[in-house]
Amino acid sequence: MRRTLATATPVWAAVIAGLAILLLVGRPAVWLPSIPVIGAGAMLLTFVIQVSLQSKDGLVHRMLVSVSGIVLLLAAASIVILLVL
Repeated sequence: MRRTLATATPVWAAVIAGLAILLLVGRPAVWLPSIPVIGAGAMLLTFVIQVSLQSKDGLVHRMLVSVSGIVLLLAAASIVILLVL
């Protein structure tokens, strides 16, 4: 479980940082359409991190944890944005 969280945490941090930058810099009109772009970048980052590891044991589980976190974070951000707009 240690390796799973060690590879998922940077991806989740990147999603949170991307959302924070979007909310601070972007106009409210582009907040919601930009959410999938952040998700796509996080998916690419997940793939790069997982492929760069030497051990391929548990690859599917590690990617599942990362992608699940991405989906939950982006869903929560979407709900908050919809409530603010």
